[in-house]
Amino acid sequence: MKISLVGLSGCGKTSIYMTTFAGKRPEQTKGAAPTIMYEIRRHPFLGLEVSIFDFGGQEQYRESYMSDPKVFSGTDVLIPVVDLHEPDSFDEAKKYFTGIIDLFKKNKIKPAVHIFFHKYDLQDYMKELLDTNLEKAKGIFMDLFSEWNPVFHVTSIYEQERLAEIFRDILVASYESLEKHVETAQKQLGEIPARIIISDTAGNVIVHNVQGVSTGLQLRGDLRDFISACNNLRENFFMSDSAEFSGRGLEGDKEISLHVFKFILAVLIMKTQELDKSAQEKIDTLLADMSMFADLVVRAHAET
Repeated sequence: MKISLVGLSGCGKTSIYMTTFAGKRPEQTKGAAPTIMYEIRRHPFLGLEVSIFDFGGQEQYRESYMSDPKVFSGTDVLIPVVDLHEPDSFDEAKKYFTGIIDLFKKNKIKPAVHIFFHKYDLQDYMKELLDTNLEKAKGIFMDLFSEWNPVFHVTSIYEQERLAEIFRDILVASYESLEKHVETAQKQLGEIPARIIISDTAGNVIVHNVQGVSTGLQLRGDLRDFISACNNLRENFFMSDSAEFSGRGLEGDKEISLHVFKFILAVLIMKTQELDKSAQEKIDTLLADMSMFADLVVRAHAET
């Protein structure tokens, strides 16, 4: 899958990537150097190789893209990023995006379009002005991309969890029929009195009910390493596509179990007490649903 991030220089494209895919905190993106031409970054998600093309937004680079349209070929998802802190740049962004639209039409490229109305945060900006800029931007850019039925998102790197969920939904949408499983799992986690993390085996979070376990899409390092180690054991010791690992503290009631389904999906369950029959039945239902989810992902890979 190819995701193309486009927008004017300084609109926040690289910071979006860093906070969502590279495990950086918002404050760590300060002073990031402008992107020269474009950078390609690859990231696995549910066994899918995702290529994120971060297109530099300086004028000389934009002119280069327009004269060499093959750099956009194969784009599955186009993400135009609009800087809500810079309303005076909307006309220039519109001109740039109009050129991209014309180029895509000429070359018969028709991606899914997700417009990011970005920097919706109060870092040195008044909310009243942000809201005014947002309404103006919607009027300009939703109409500009109307032929492609765009979806818009109001984003900020300071709402890292929300930004990660947006990208998760974009990535899951590439697998037919999986969105409902994610929605169901999210609801199930709210009903189970245990801490649960569902991720792929590369450590990308899909849904969870545990605070502080991720930075963007990525699980924190210790949990990611644990899942990776268990997945290696599954492959090299059990030599099966699915496996279960469990452990209990010698003192107290803390218990942890990791379920790996079809070498691609991981469900980590952390309990601090014995669960009643009803709660255990809900966990069993969740695990059955996630086993089906993994089957659907594998089937989707086989069909591509």
